[in-house]
Amino acid sequence: MCTFSSTSFISRLLVALTLPQILSAVPAWGGAENPIAELEQHELEQAALACQSRSYKELFTTMIRSAAVRKKYAAPQIDYEERGKKNETRKSAIPKESYDKFPIQMFDFFWKTTVPAKPGDKEEYVMMEFNQGQSNQISVEWTRVHYRGPYVGEENLGTAYDLDGKPYRPGRRVDGKLLLYPTKDCWELVADIRYLR
Repeated sequence: MCTFSSTSFISRLLVALTLPQILSAVPAWGGAENPIAELEQHELEQAALACQSRSYKELFTTMIRSAAVRKKYAAPQIDYEERGKKNETRKSAIPKESYDKFPIQMFDFFWKTTVPAKPGDKEEYVMMEFNQGQSNQISVEWTRVHYRGPYVGEENLGTAYDLDGKPYRPGRRVDGKLLLYPTKDCWELVADIRYLR
């Protein structure tokens, strides 16, 4: 599970608590405001702040939350790869306007996969590891996990186990990798690699 500051947690909690009111609110002046567009604009602003502070983790967090951020901070085409058990590899280049395979989403302040390995598995979560290369390239390795007790409240679901049933350890088993390369003033998503099992 990705850890974050209490300030970040509180701001996300406020967004989660107020989003239903924002989405159902009637504009005070009778205008045709778009709460979704406003939320996306807020995420774009957060992404710009992350770039200014050179925080790739915060940028990636906004990518998880916002399709608009993913589109803005993406290379003109995303190199998509599926790597099988026997070293077979399928590659394709997806224009950023068509890229809809981003594998991670946020749900109740936890990371989850957008498409679980087993259809309908609502208990599949994601662990992420960030690695920064010498040339400022960022690799985000993600692993599918299930949690087993004891459940310790809102911020701790228990002990993470990967889909092989073994306790999660960083780098032991990876389901995918997202690569972000530096640009003049930030990073952009350039590759999405999946390890098929």
